[in-house]
Amino acid sequence: MTGPCRSILPLGCSGFFCSEFVNRRHGYTSNPSQSIFARHSFGSRLGRSDTGNTLIVLTSGLALFICLHALREFGWRDSLLQAFGRERYRIFISVGILLSFVLIVIGKSYAAFVQIWVPPYSIRAVTHLLMISSCIMFSAGFLPPSHTRALVSHPMLTGVVIWGVAHLISNGDLASLLLFGALAGWALVKIISLTNASRESPARPAGPPSLQWDAAAIMLGMIAYGALLVFHGPLFGFALTGPM
Repeated sequence: MTGPCRSILPLGCSGFFCSEFVNRRHGYTSNPSQSIFARHSFGSRLGRSDTGNTLIVLTSGLALFICLHALREFGWRDSLLQAFGRERYRIFISVGILLSFVLIVIGKSYAAFVQIWVPPYSIRAVTHLLMISSCIMFSAGFLPPSHTRALVSHPMLTGVVIWGVAHLISNGDLASLLLFGALAGWALVKIISLTNASRESPARPAGPPSLQWDAAAIMLGMIAYGALLVFHGPLFGFALTGPM
């Protein structure tokens, strides 16, 4: 095997699926130097820097992201709202989340490659099926009440869990396991927390579910999945489709 394909944004793959051997054998392309972030001069300078501390940067970004989304569970949300006010609180959270994304992108993009396990290439179809499900769940979370939302109480968070699992079975390096495992674990804990909270104080139903929104979620999810197939290479450094 040759060196890893370092992803350019957190969604990118690395490890066995991204090795040059597999890419050439199965017609997939992997060239992180041609990705959008790497072509930027700032990204190029980062690429030439020491990668020894990038896992710390990645971990810091993940910790910041998870902590900001767990303020309710920590019991800090109400006190911060009272201290800052609603508008300042929203600005504080938005800036913190943006900073966490920056740290995650930098840490994941240039983390030293440490292979933990070798995912078999034969399970790539499972990854694609899981990603289709994830895209549909994300779409259902943005739309009005549907039967999907009636069956899955938190479809967006469920989509994050599925997205994380899909990438965990496709990536065997330490940085990927940290990224996708942490976010999938956070989403799962958040689902449990919100479910328990809704049992204590049930929310009013937004309206009866409609099949048209299930159909819309499927259509939007497939469009999003198709966009990922097309743009995954230039955005994240690893193409999901072979040459035409």
